[in-house]
Amino acid sequence: MSSVNDTQPIIIKKIKKGHKGGHHGGAWKVAYADFVTAMMALFLVLWLVAMLSVDTKKAVAEYFRSHTVFKGTEAGGATGFSAMIGGPVKLDAEEGGIKSRDKRFELITAKLNEVVTEKLHKYREQVLIFTTSEGVRLELTEKGLNPMFESGNSNLLPGGQDVLAAIASVLSEFPNTVTIEGHTDRSKYPAANYSNWELAADRANMARRQLVQNGFDASKVTKVTSYADAVPLKDDPYDPANRRVSILVEPD
Repeated sequence: MSSVNDTQPIIIKKIKKGHKGGHHGGAWKVAYADFVTAMMALFLVLWLVAMLSVDTKKAVAEYFRSHTVFKGTEAGGATGFSAMIGGPVKLDAEEGGIKSRDKRFELITAKLNEVVTEKLHKYREQVLIFTTSEGVRLELTEKGLNPMFESGNSNLLPGGQDVLAAIASVLSEFPNTVTIEGHTDRSKYPAANYSNWELAADRANMARRQLVQNGFDASKVTKVTSYADAVPLKDDPYDPANRRVSILVEPD
C-alpha cells in the first residue's frame, strides 16, 4: 500500500526578487534632477540676457574682453585683474614687470570708480572706465542730459570741469603718463573752415588744460590727438555717445 506522501502533489514556489527603485535603481532620479536644475539655470540666464538693453550688453561684452582673473600670459589676451571697488590694494615694491603694472592698473581703476560713485554720481552713466591691454581707458561721453562741453565748441561746462577735476585728483597720485583723444559723431560741423577734426582736437586739448589746471603734471601728457568720427564708440555713427574725450592711462 502506498503512503499518503506518495500521492501528495509537489508544489514549487518561485519567489521573484524586486529591484529597488525600478529597473536601474534610483541613480537616474539624481541625474534627472541635475539635468532639470541645469536647464532652469540656462533659461534663467537667457531670460536675463534678453532683458538687457543693447548698451548694457555691449558693456558686459567689453568687460569680459578687457578683464580677467588671471595674471600676465595666463590671461590669454588681457593682462590684468578685474577691478572691484573695496579696500585698498597694497602695491608690493619688490614686484616688477607685468605683475606690478597690473596691480597699478587695478588700483587706478578702483579709485576712479570710487570717485565717480561718490563725487560724480550725476555723470556715472557717461564716464566709462575699462582696463585693457593698453592701459586704463576713460571715455567721457556726451550722451545724456548732462553734456560736458558747450554745443558745437570746446568750452567746458561746469559739469565737465568737475569731472576732469575729479579725474585729475586720482591720476595725480600715480606716475603713469596719459594720452588724450578727441572724438565726434558723424554729424557735419556747419562751419566751412572748421570741421569735426578741429572740434575733436580742441576738446581734447581743453581736457588737457583742465587736468593740468587741477594739479596733473603737464609733462605726463604724451599726446593729444583728434580722431573726429573715425573711431566711433557705438555702432551707430550718429549716436551722441560717440562725442567724447578719451583718456588713456599708459603703462609706466
